[in-house]
Amino acid sequence: MRLGGHDLRLVLPAVAAWATAGVLVAAPGAGWRVAVGCGIAAGAIAAGGFLARSRFAGMLGAAALVAGAAGLAAAAVAVAAPVRHPAALDSAADGHAVVMLATVDSGTRSAPGSPFGKGERVSFRVTATTLEAGRARIAGRVPALVYADRAGASPVIGARLRIVGTAKAEAPEDDVAVVLYADEWRAVAAPPGWLAWADGLRSAFSAATARLPGDGGELLPGLVIGDDTRVGADLDADMKASSLSHLTAVSGSNCAVIIAGLLGIGGAIGLSRAARVTIALIGLAGFVVLVTPGASVLRAAVMAAIVVLGAALGRPGRALPALALAVLVLLVANPWLARDYGFALSVVATAALLVLAPPIAARLERWLPRWLAIGLSVPLAAQLACQPVLVLLNPAVPLYGVVANMLAEPAAPVATVVGLLGCLLVPLSPALAAPLLSAAWGPAAWIAGVARTSTQLPASALPWPPGAVGFGLAAVLTLGTLAVVARARSAWGRRVRRGVGGASALLIVVALALQAGPAVAARAAMPRDWVVGLCDIGQGDAVVLKSGASFALIDTGPEPEPLARCLDLLGIRHLALLVLTHYDADHVGGLDAVADMTGTAVIGTPPPDDPAAARRVRELREHGVAIRFGVRGDQGSLGALRWQVLWPDGAHPGMSTSNEGGVTLSVDGQGARMLFLADLDEKAQNALLGDGGLGPVDVVKVAHHGSADQSARLYGVLHARLGLISCGSGNSYGHPTATALDLLRAAGTQVARTDLEGTLLVTARAGRLALWSQKHPSGGALWVPARR
Repeated sequence: MRLGGHDLRLVLPAVAAWATAGVLVAAPGAGWRVAVGCGIAAGAIAAGGFLARSRFAGMLGAAALVAGAAGLAAAAVAVAAPVRHPAALDSAADGHAVVMLATVDSGTRSAPGSPFGKGERVSFRVTATTLEAGRARIAGRVPALVYADRAGASPVIGARLRIVGTAKAEAPEDDVAVVLYADEWRAVAAPPGWLAWADGLRSAFSAATARLPGDGGELLPGLVIGDDTRVGADLDADMKASSLSHLTAVSGSNCAVIIAGLLGIGGAIGLSRAARVTIALIGLAGFVVLVTPGASVLRAAVMAAIVVLGAALGRPGRALPALALAVLVLLVANPWLARDYGFALSVVATAALLVLAPPIAARLERWLPRWLAIGLSVPLAAQLACQPVLVLLNPAVPLYGVVANMLAEPAAPVATVVGLLGCLLVPLSPALAAPLLSAAWGPAAWIAGVARTSTQLPASALPWPPGAVGFGLAAVLTLGTLAVVARARSAWGRRVRRGVGGASALLIVVALALQAGPAVAARAAMPRDWVVGLCDIGQGDAVVLKSGASFALIDTGPEPEPLARCLDLLGIRHLALLVLTHYDADHVGGLDAVADMTGTAVIGTPPPDDPAAARRVRELREHGVAIRFGVRGDQGSLGALRWQVLWPDGAHPGMSTSNEGGVTLSVDGQGARMLFLADLDEKAQNALLGDGGLGPVDVVKVAHHGSADQSARLYGVLHARLGLISCGSGNSYGHPTATALDLLRAAGTQVARTDLEGTLLVTARAGRLALWSQKHPSGGALWVPARR
C-alpha cells in the first residue's frame, strides 16, 4: 500500500497498535478480551484473503495485519498490567507507609514544590520489585516516582535502594503506578558494571561543564547527552516557548552521528561489514545507556538499529516503514508509551520530516533558493506536525518557532559532536577535553541566545484554545497544509485541494478570532493606573504593587512560569522591590523568574535548619540583589507609595519564622491604605493586633489563602472594603474556607479571589476602589467556600 510514494504497509498497523494501547492502558482488564477478538478477526480476514479474488487479496491482507497489530498491543497490555500495577496496590499502598525495594531508573531533579517538608526536595524514577505495606507484600515491576530530601549523595542509576515513606497509588494509565514521598532511603546494592561506567562518565562530564559560564554551560549537557537537570527554570521556559526544547532531548540525529561515526571508523580501518555493523550497534547501545533510555531515545535507537540491520542483511529499507516498525516494537514492549508526550512528539516529528518536509520544500522552491527552501521546510514540517500535541501541553503557538529553529539547528550538530568527543575524553584527560568543551560551549550559548531573544520579541506566542478543541484545530491546520502542498494529478484533485485548504484556513481564522477576541478585549480594558494586583499563579501568593513606572512584588508563587506570564501581561520588566514573606514553596518557588530583574529584596529571616531557604538567599545575592531582613519598623517608598514592615516583631521571638513570622507590610498612598498579611495564623494575627497601630484599611490581602486559621478580631478592626484572596482553582486545601469567608462578610469586606476571577487589579480613584478581573463569576460564587 502506497501513498505519495510512501510505503504504508506498516504504518496502519502501527497506528492501530498505538490507538489500542492508548485506550486499554486505562482499562487493562479488557486486554485479553480485545486481544482474542482481534486475533479471531485477523484470522478470519486472512482466510477470506486466500479465497477472494486477487484484486481484494492485498486489501484483506492489510486489514488482517492491522487487526493482528491491535491484538498484539492488547495482549501486551494484558500481560504487563498485573506486573506493573498489581491489584493489591490501590488498597494496600495508597496513603499508607510502605517499604520499597527498587532499582533507580533516572537521575535526580529538583522538586521544590513537593507537598511534604520544607527543605529542598528532589525526585527520581525507580522500578519497585517489592512493596511492603503493613502485612501486605506486593511483588512486581512497579514504576514509581520518588520524592526525597536533597541530602548527601544522589542515588545512582541502576543501584538497588531500600526506601521508606508514604505511598500514593496513581491511575492505571499514568506513567507511574505509585508516587512515594520518602522519609529515608539507602542503597543496598551497587549498579551492575554495564551501568556503573555510564554514571561515572555522566558525573565527570557534568563536573567539567559546570565550570562553563552562563546559559551555554547549562545547556551543553542537554545537547550532548540529554542531561537538562542544570537548565534553569527561566531558560527552560524560553526553550519551550521558542520551540527549541527538542534540542536537549536526545533523538535520531544524535543516534545517526554515533552510527555514522562508528561505521566510518570501521570502514577506514578495513573491518568487514558484519564487524562494522556489530561495533555500530554496540556503540549505539552504549550511547543509550549513557543518555538513559527515555521515550525519544528509545524511538531513535530502535529505528536506527532496524535501518542498520536491514542494510547489513542486504535489504535496505525505507525510513517510514522503519519508523512504523520501531513504534510497533516499542508499544509491544511498553504499551504505556502510547500516552507518553515525549514518545508522541518524537514519532510525529520524525514522520513529518519524512513525509511533510519534501513537498513543503518543493513548494517553497518556487519562490526561494533551494538551500533556503530546504532549511525552512524542516522546522516548518516539524512545527505543523507536532503542534496538535504541543497545544495539549501549552495552549499557545510560538510565532517565531520556525525562524528560531532555522537559526539554532545548524549549531546543534556542532555542539553535539564536539561535546560528545569532549565527554568521552573527560575521564581519560581533562586537559584534552577542556578545549573541546569550550568549543562546544559557543554553539550551545548561541542556541540559548536564540531562545532568549525569540521569547522577548513582541507577540512571541499566539493564544490557542486548550484541550480537545485546540488539538482538533491544530490537527485541521496540519491536514489543511498537507492538502495544499500535496501534488494533485487531476482537475478533481486540484479542486479538492483548494477546497480543503480554503475550508481549513477559514476554520482556523474563525477559531482564533473567537479565542483571541476576548483576550484582546480584556487586555484593552485593563486599567493603566492600578495600584495593587494579584497574579493568578495557582495555590500561592504573588502580589504586585505599582506606582508610576515602579513595581514591587510580594512573594513569587510556586513556579516560575505562571509568574513570568503574569508579569508579562502587566508589562513588568524590572522590580524595584521584592518581598519574600517566608520560605514555603508556594511563596518562593517562582523566584527564578525574577531574581535577575530585582534591585532590592526585603525577606524574612531564613530558619537555621532550612537549607532550601539558605539557597534562596544565596541565589538573590548571586544575582546582585541588595538584601534586607524584614523586621518591624523597616520602611521605604515605591514611587508615591510608602511601605512599612509591621511584623515580625522582636518582642515575640517564638513567632519569627515560617507562617507565624511572615513579613507583613502596611502600604499607604495613591488614595489607598493596604495591609498584606502573608500567611499569619490566628495567634500571630492577634499578636500583631496587640502591638497597636492598626486601624481601618481599604484593602487587605487575606492571610494564608483564606484558611480557617484567622482572627475575627483583626478583620473586624481592619474593616477593609476589599479582601484579596490568592488561591489555586481546585486546590486540595479547600481554600478559601467557610470560616474565612464568614468573618470577611461579618467585617463588611467584599471578597475578590484568584481561583474564580483570575488575575486581579485594583485602582483607587478619589478614594473609590475599582476592581478589574480576568474572569467574571457571579457575585454569589465568590462567597462559596472551595471544596477539597
